[in-house]
Amino acid sequence: MVIVKEKDFVEVSYTGKVKETDQIFDLTDEETAKKEKLFNPKAEYGSKIICIGEHQILKELDHQLIEKEVGKEYTIELSPEKAFGNKDPNLVKIVPTSVLHEQKIRPFPGLQINASGLIGTIRTVNGGRTTIDFNHPLAGKNIIYNIKINRVITDNKEKVEGLTNNLLGLRKKEFEIKLDGNEAEIKLNKNKLAENIKEEFKRKVKDLVSLDVTFN
Repeated sequence: MVIVKEKDFVEVSYTGKVKETDQIFDLTDEETAKKEKLFNPKAEYGSKIICIGEHQILKELDHQLIEKEVGKEYTIELSPEKAFGNKDPNLVKIVPTSVLHEQKIRPFPGLQINASGLIGTIRTVNGGRTTIDFNHPLAGKNIIYNIKINRVITDNKEKVEGLTNNLLGLRKKEFEIKLDGNEAEIKLNKNKLAENIKEEFKRKVKDLVSLDVTFN
């Protein structure tokens, strides 16, 4: 029997749900994503490598994995305080709808917008006024994770791959790890990175006709 300790690298698979609605908001399994009609062709699915105690997943979920047994699946419930926080009424703003129109935004309930770096969700559009909620979309929710600890990672190459994926937010096809003894080299796939950056900017800045991305 192998028990997880702090600073261990482990491979985990999980599904995160809102307790009250059973709504899935986070998962690693591609088949489940397709079955639940949540599949995103741009997302990277598959088990995730994390370092226990480094908060590469929700802090309390990370903490709960310490002293758990490898190979077992656990159901872990998190209160709002331990997950995405309680709702803060001060983060709900009412603005004139005309202000959004000036920015070429046509608001409707559920639309997410970026306002000076803050992500907000449109709640209502009524009488020339729009209500925007800048709380995390899952604030105030009780969360349930079904998580399985598949194995402890001992290979340094896998550890570096996991850290690169978590710290830089890069998908596996965007980088390559070379390991020679105790020396590691990370090679970034610039073409893939440039392609992803272009797509993201063109999606968010609608008026862009072209965008060149260069690397020094």
